Amino acid sequence: MRKPLLFLPGPMQVPDLVRAAGDRPLFNHRSPQMSELLSKLEAGCKPLFGTQGDVLFLACSGTGAMESAVVNLTSPGEEVLVIVGGTFAMRWADIAKAYGLTVRTAEVDWRQGATLAEVDTALKRWPKAGVVFHTWSESSTGVLNDMAEIGKLLRSQNKIFAADAISGLAVSPMAMDNWNIDVVVAGSQKGLMVSPGLGVAAVGPRAWEKVERSTMPRFYFDWKKLKGALPFTPALSLLLELDGSLDFIQTQGMDKIFTRRAQVADRIRNLVCRCGMEIYPLKPGNGITGVIPPKGFDIAALRRRLENDFGIQIAGGLGKIKDTTFRIGHVGHVTDEEVDYFIQSFERCLS
Repeated sequence: MRKPLLFLPGPMQVPDLVRAAGDRPLFNHRSPQMSELLSKLEAGCKPLFGTQGDVLFLACSGTGAMESAVVNLTSPGEEVLVIVGGTFAMRWADIAKAYGLTVRTAEVDWRQGATLAEVDTALKRWPKAGVVFHTWSESSTGVLNDMAEIGKLLRSQNKIFAADAISGLAVSPMAMDNWNIDVVVAGSQKGLMVSPGLGVAAVGPRAWEKVERSTMPRFYFDWKKLKGALPFTPALSLLLELDGSLDFIQTQGMDKIFTRRAQVADRIRNLVCRCGMEIYPLKPGNGITGVIPPKGFDIAALRRRLENDFGIQIAGGLGKIKDTTFRIGHVGHVTDEEVDYFIQSFERCLS
């Protein structure tokens, strides 16, 4: 058993075949070979996003991809709306405030996620907000938000809709175009099964129109520079890893990948309930299980023993539920042997 064994919301262990793909020799990033690689990666990512739009690759974390969305879709002083149902949803607001935007926040139930009625109420309260930032998969809670009806509502009011899918992409099926989402951002170290450090942004045609109108200062994160020949040094080894990951996903088939993610999630959730604990999200995704232990339970001791005695790392809670929850991540590739070992180790810690 490889140690440490990561059952984190990210990063997770990189499959051997993906790591081997990243070990391929580097080459000139201003060459036909680079253009061919980018075209292949874009074609491979589009079905995962569920889009016919453009897919851009950035040398940054998922947060960098989020920041790129903010600076490309807005102008100084513009009013935006952020749907806040967890710590990472709040990050949209923090980024927007850092750029001097007028930020309106709609606080929703962290366990339930956003409802259509709540978003509708927020739009009526702040009708001037032209861009709405939402989080599909909330990494701090494990909630997978319903997006289709919200997207339809926002499109009917001609709003630009940007979503964080960092812990949801390649974990659960996404239908960006059908859900009327204009921009989706993701990171490499979760469902894509790649090492940390690669940001990905899928950009639809309405978003490109907004980019043309937006005047927020930007340089490195200017999406227009990322179409065509790359202006800056890319994270080439990570792009090669992504190539290996997409090959694996295509060989397996997306349906099989999603089925596997769901099966692992079911096993983890069954374990939690069997051990007398509660699942935090009322609408859980298949990548992260937020857990509510019994009152007085020593979360720090559990995490410490899992790591010290069994070489397993899980994550603590965040934000207002920091001291009352912990999180088990299964966003990426785990074998049956690794899941079995995790379950046995978890049960041994509790006993």
